Amino acid sequence: MKLKYFLLAWVSFGKKNLRSYFTLNFIIKGFGVATLLSIFIFLSIFEISYFSLVGCFLAIFGLYLLLKSDKQIWFWSGFFSGILWFYWISFSLIYYGFWYLIPVEILGIGFIYAFIFLVCGYFSNLIIRASLLVLLGYFYPFNFNWFNLELIFVNTIFKPQIWTLAAVLVGLVCTIKFRYGVAVLICALLISINLDKKTPNLLPFSVELANTKIPQSIKWERSYKDELISENLKIIDSAIDKNASLVILPESAFALFLDHQKELLEYLKEKSKRISIVTGSLGYENNTSYNSTYLFLNGDVKRLDKVILVPFGEEIPLPKFATNFINKIFFNGNQDFGAAKEVSDYEIDGVKIRNAICYEATRDEIYVNNPKFVIAITNNGWFVPSTEPTLQEILLKYYAYKYNTTIYHSVNGSPSKIITP
Repeated sequence: MKLKYFLLAWVSFGKKNLRSYFTLNFIIKGFGVATLLSIFIFLSIFEISYFSLVGCFLAIFGLYLLLKSDKQIWFWSGFFSGILWFYWISFSLIYYGFWYLIPVEILGIGFIYAFIFLVCGYFSNLIIRASLLVLLGYFYPFNFNWFNLELIFVNTIFKPQIWTLAAVLVGLVCTIKFRYGVAVLICALLISINLDKKTPNLLPFSVELANTKIPQSIKWERSYKDELISENLKIIDSAIDKNASLVILPESAFALFLDHQKELLEYLKEKSKRISIVTGSLGYENNTSYNSTYLFLNGDVKRLDKVILVPFGEEIPLPKFATNFINKIFFNGNQDFGAAKEVSDYEIDGVKIRNAICYEATRDEIYVNNPKFVIAITNNGWFVPSTEPTLQEILLKYYAYKYNTTIYHSVNGSPSKIITP
């Protein structure tokens, strides 16, 4: 009987404690904080520096409110931040026939970040809370690293780096704890102003950066195969007519296993005697598929495979039994993509270039040894229209600054750009 009453007491306590999180007051305040932490992404769509600065200051105010808040508000702030930053991840379900699961995935994303924020807010000590917020950008749930509060300083007058975020959080803690602590915050912002105006470092030859808008719904349809190949060849011919030395096409521009298309390979090799070609396609070797970059140069071809795969898109970052189950249900039993063992470099006209495909261009591993140039190819057709291309561009600018790297970014579905430090 004593055990029965003990369990009943714990169940009652658990229900009461859980119920305290689901009060309208906490939910509204959490949504408000999350909006402040996320608005910079939406303002960046307009590509107006003033808007980005406004978004930065709103995010700083959001951090101030968050530090002062109850743990329940931290929970809901994380929930809505996860959704506002990453709602678009669910859009890929459309192309696998599971569109009706979009709300479920969005809620799942929200709850993942809700619990991450709850861990940070569980401690009442402001210094611990601030420290955990700094470290959030270096904790990758399911190997996905796109949530980084340092991004609020991109496209502003401040240095987008960990020390700026840390200094601002120290200033916010002082503002909360001390009467004149706001002076520390002001000093933190002043010392974080970016006074280092770097001269753009561009490739020493002419580059044609292709941009395509092929809908994901037709990209892999066999009936469009010849038409899409023809469009790619027109892009290459146009670049030749412009006397470009290099043409860069997006990820999976050739939506097929290019290494098994002998006639097309030979044609592109012949074209590469007139212009260097970098393009995305698939590779197949030893019963394994690869997401690859193909370099056609002086009549030869080289395949460079992706190193860091997209979680739940190209690999399932779960135990084997769960991976097999998910692949069977959502991917028709197909296996995860293969990955290269290390990053790949190549040379064009004596210039060393680092290869990157989509998601991996936003990972530190690609920038090992601080490459001067990265050519990144991307297919954003999975996620448009959404804020994904905007967040991706913010991340690329962050890494360009962090590693003093110029990134040539060729994209399907959103604008292609040259991103300088």
